[in-house]
Amino acid sequence: MSFFDEGDDPRTAIRSPQPQPRRPPERARRSSADDRTLLLRRAAAAGIVLVVLIALVLGIKALLNHQAVQGLKDYNNKVAGLVDGPEGEQALVRTPFFQAIGGAFNSANPSQVAITIQGEVHQEQLYYQQAQGWSVPSQMVGAQRQFVQTLGLRYEALQAIAGEMTSALGSTNASTSDQGTAINEIAGNMQLLLASDVIYAERVAPLITQALSQAGITGQTVAASAFLPDISWLNPQTVAQRILGFVPTSLGGGTLPPGQSNGHELLGVSVQGTSGTTPLQTGTTTINRLPYSSAGVTFVLDVKNSGNGPVHDVQTVISFHKAGVNTSCLTSMSQIPVTEPGVSYTSSIVFAPSSCTNLNAFFNQALDLTAEVVPVRGETDKTNYFQHYLVEFTH
Repeated sequence: MSFFDEGDDPRTAIRSPQPQPRRPPERARRSSADDRTLLLRRAAAAGIVLVVLIALVLGIKALLNHQAVQGLKDYNNKVAGLVDGPEGEQALVRTPFFQAIGGAFNSANPSQVAITIQGEVHQEQLYYQQAQGWSVPSQMVGAQRQFVQTLGLRYEALQAIAGEMTSALGSTNASTSDQGTAINEIAGNMQLLLASDVIYAERVAPLITQALSQAGITGQTVAASAFLPDISWLNPQTVAQRILGFVPTSLGGGTLPPGQSNGHELLGVSVQGTSGTTPLQTGTTTINRLPYSSAGVTFVLDVKNSGNGPVHDVQTVISFHKAGVNTSCLTSMSQIPVTEPGVSYTSSIVFAPSSCTNLNAFFNQALDLTAEVVPVRGETDKTNYFQHYLVEFTH
């Protein structure tokens, strides 16, 4: 038996490998720390976003506030520029307008005054339309409404005054009553200018001041605006004195200075023809035959101031009469704006009666023509202010 055969072979103990403990996953080990970090980062980011949003909101609010404040200032400046700026009402409308109508009767060219002031009327219309188109801050809506009304009243008044100037200054076919009516109309429209001044002073300026104050705006001056120079322009006699230099008799004028006497003398009457004037012949049997055309007949009266003082608004009249016939429509008149002592003047009267429906009935028959200078206040000698002629109109 072999040695090796004896007994059992020794057993070798075989150990099973012990399982190694498992490491927790990295994420699991760090999850709580990462969550805190993430939350902190998110909180920080949210805080930054919030700060940015707050800053943005505050910035926008500040910008809007600045724009709102600037809008109020801009409106105040626009109103001031329009009423009192170098290119505004005061410089381009009010001053030249009253300069033009003051003393207009004795100006170098009175007939052009009505045309001249149309420029100021047009400029005021432009201001009115310009203001109507403004976009204004909500705080200034009330002031804007009143301001537009102010400009509208001024434009309306100036337009009406300009329309009356020709009659007020005495056109060739205007009567004394027409002149007085025109002066009254001008004085009445001056009341519109006064109303516009009251609205501006009592509504426009206070409302602008209130809006500026409520917005905390200081250092701003609200412009004043008074269009009517003084309330004396509301009085027709004062208006007449300032525009004409005298008060027409139709407005109660004509009071003579101490020692002055008035009077006029009618020296003769002529008829205007293509080659000059032809004097009418006097006499109870001398008939002056006058061709009548669609343009009528122009009579020229030669008038002399035989008093010792100037006389304004001297009326001249021609009228026709025939026994048993109604000739009331056969009357025409004119006027001489002013006459000086010892000086002769001519007054042209165009006879072309449009109101006569039976004009043909007066042709080819003798009519008594009376030409006269209407006596003025204070006239003492009334024997030489009229003349009579016999005339016959022919086709």
